[in-house]
Amino acid sequence: MSFSKSVKDEIIKKNVHKAETRALVQGLILSAGSLVISSGRLSFFVSNDSENVILYLKQKLNELFGNIDIDVVQIVKNFKTKERFELSVQEDYNETILKEIGIISFNKEGEMLFSEVCDRSFVADEKKMQAFLTGVFLGSGSVSVPTEGAEKRKYGYHFEIVMSSKEQVDMIAEILSNFDIFPKIVERNELYVLYLKNSELICDTLQLFGANKSLLELMSQKVTRDVNNNTNRQVNCIAANIGKAVNAAVKQMRAIEVIQNTIGIENLPETLSEAALARIANPEGSLKELLMALNNKISKGALAQRFDKIIKLAEELGENDGK
Repeated sequence: MSFSKSVKDEIIKKNVHKAETRALVQGLILSAGSLVISSGRLSFFVSNDSENVILYLKQKLNELFGNIDIDVVQIVKNFKTKERFELSVQEDYNETILKEIGIISFNKEGEMLFSEVCDRSFVADEKKMQAFLTGVFLGSGSVSVPTEGAEKRKYGYHFEIVMSSKEQVDMIAEILSNFDIFPKIVERNELYVLYLKNSELICDTLQLFGANKSLLELMSQKVTRDVNNNTNRQVNCIAANIGKAVNAAVKQMRAIEVIQNTIGIENLPETLSEAALARIANPEGSLKELLMALNNKISKGALAQRFDKIIKLAEELGENDGK
């Protein structure tokens, strides 16, 4: 089961206070519903790839409007398309429901007016705003966490909601901003996508939905991932430092060999010959190990300077390019 489906299944098991049910239904229908006008009559249907979400909407519609006739059908367009589930309601209730959630209204002349967004009377109530956002997520949202596929390709944290109009995503972004969550918006294939990639903001969003179990799972995975990343960085850092130490030792040994074959180590100043002999005695040792051999008479920086002088002298002697 995908993380996204797991989150939605957790959400629909929660008890929603009746006062927030309308806002939740508004969000779900706005994000997953479609209007149909046929022979002058208005109807709507709601489509989703989760049967659980569609059955959940059916339950909430019955809570709001009584036991109305609601059809749920399974649709498979072709072998490449995932199965989807579609909800439609009794014809007499289409107009009532759409009017109740603010998708349609009527002017003084009785003409029907359509809105890209729903009635926003809920924005004065924090709980209702949360319910609305939860409905929007159930209808057209998804959330994914880092995974490693068969090709070892890594995917990061990603949350998104896909809507049909800019006005809709702007409204959702504005409501999220009330909770200090500021998403980005991009147009994709004539649709509008509101998204988050920051794991902390995604955690805050799951908390808004009341998906506490999924939130804890994400946080636990994040801690484990961060620990592993830090461990890998430390291992890489140690490996890099070892590599640098080995390369430096090789370079120093080559320089010492050049000096030995030309002027002789015994003709070096005492400080340099002392460093050279310590290196010959311990060709793979780190500077720290060489300092111990020299009884820590000098600092690490001073020893490094001595080897710099040895390398420079070897280069001047013309028998080594310093590599």
